[in-house]
Amino acid sequence: MPETMRFEAVRSDSEVARMRHNYEEFQSLRCEAERCLEADDLNSAAAYVEAAVTLARKRHCGFYRSEPLEQILIEIARRTLAPKAETARPTRTKIGRVLHVATALSEVGGLTRMMRRWIVADESRHHSLALLRHPGKPPASVRQAVEARGGHIHVIGATRGGPVEWASALRKLSLNFDLVVLHVSNEDPTPSIAFADERNRPPVVLVNHADHAFWVGLCVCDLIASSRVSGERLVVERRGISAKRHAILPIQIDPPIRKHSRAEARQKLGIPVDGPLLVSVARGVKYRTMGGVSFADMHVEALLARSDARLLVVGPGEPADWQDAIAATGGRIIGRPETPDPSLSFEAADIYLDSYPFVSITSMLEAGGLGAPCATLFPYPLDANVMSTDMPGLAPTIGFATSMAEYNRILADWLADPQALRRRGDETAANVKRLHTTPNWIESLEVLYARAVAIPPVTPLRGNGAPANEEFYEGYPDILLNEVFGEFDSAEAILKRSLRLMALPERLRVWRRLARTKSFDGPWDAVRNLLPEWLPRSASRLRGDSWM
Repeated sequence: MPETMRFEAVRSDSEVARMRHNYEEFQSLRCEAERCLEADDLNSAAAYVEAAVTLARKRHCGFYRSEPLEQILIEIARRTLAPKAETARPTRTKIGRVLHVATALSEVGGLTRMMRRWIVADESRHHSLALLRHPGKPPASVRQAVEARGGHIHVIGATRGGPVEWASALRKLSLNFDLVVLHVSNEDPTPSIAFADERNRPPVVLVNHADHAFWVGLCVCDLIASSRVSGERLVVERRGISAKRHAILPIQIDPPIRKHSRAEARQKLGIPVDGPLLVSVARGVKYRTMGGVSFADMHVEALLARSDARLLVVGPGEPADWQDAIAATGGRIIGRPETPDPSLSFEAADIYLDSYPFVSITSMLEAGGLGAPCATLFPYPLDANVMSTDMPGLAPTIGFATSMAEYNRILADWLADPQALRRRGDETAANVKRLHTTPNWIESLEVLYARAVAIPPVTPLRGNGAPANEEFYEGYPDILLNEVFGEFDSAEAILKRSLRLMALPERLRVWRRLARTKSFDGPWDAVRNLLPEWLPRSASRLRGDSWM
């Protein structure tokens, strides 16, 4: 490992070329969606929209907004929705019943925790949940939260059909509520179809949980809720949404309650109690190796300077390219796999380190709330600040390094003065509790509710002009996104994800293409992908496997 590591981001012609190639494949999928729309094959058109968005999310294409894709979903809504036949909703002046909508939920991840905490904290209102395409049982914590608020979980995607039929069912369900909150996947086409016609529907708020990535749904959002200013900037400047349709809703965490001392937590984790412990917790994908330098490599210098310090990283395990760093530090870098409850690790931390290169803001807030001073590395230009940790509760005390040299200086200074470190941790905990927990967080939520009721709805069906093409951008943060976040799935792999949404004739046509390119994982996978997506969920309900 070199003594100094260069992290400065440089404009790269190869990255621009990669984005342009991605854009060409995106346009190909967009053309397929337009072809199906012209043929009135609406579910297949929606499936191609989903595939195009998935490609742009996984392989950034140089833009954050696609009017042509939005227009396809608007046109599907125009042809399929019948608001005049709906039972008229009385005008609401306040919000008492909230419908949360999610594509799918995972046990691990900030989105699920955010939804649960929202429902738990908002004690005075009814909360229900619509799951569009969730496989199996939702997380028990979410079920319990919904039940405690007198609500129900509705599995929309277990009914026969595709995005068109699910949009109709979602819209019908929403008429019984005062507000719809979208926690959906970036690529899910169903909400855009369901809520494109503003007549008679409740206000729609989109949670901007993937503020660094491309998503679809701009056309139906009455209000967009971001957790930070950098997300707001991209919404206004790159997604083309008026600032009056944007609100800041800070990430909420559970009120921090320490159950164990640092020493007790370390004992339960099987980590010696002597010496300082540095901790980082995130999904494994957030610790991508960059330029041949792994997250473990980044911390060798700091650990060699303090022979009694250890680093615990929960999420990635111990990848093969970490082994040299682990050996160089005498095994003082400890990798563990992802866990649904990392609270012991937060309690054990003397210093909390942000994941890199993909930040994990919720984890940092949870650790900071328990009194761990927090440090992060952001070696990019300010135009890329959506890739940084810029939470209001962390800003006053965070160790914010813009180079690897500065990062190591921060760690060395903090480790050299335990008393100052403890004071910094106490101040961090106070700031996080003040801004990111109840009751103060509820004040931000009430402001959001009031704005959602007051703002006029968007009216996408009334637009007459032809949609403008996507605006390709060669600057920051775009030229960093593929290197940091890109997943690089082939167009065939992406099509396979949306294949089962298509009508049978189009599904067979694409299935044959995927078979020719050997995109299926064996015979069973090939057979499974001939079936419509709704069928297994429906069969599960008929067998009595339902948890509802």
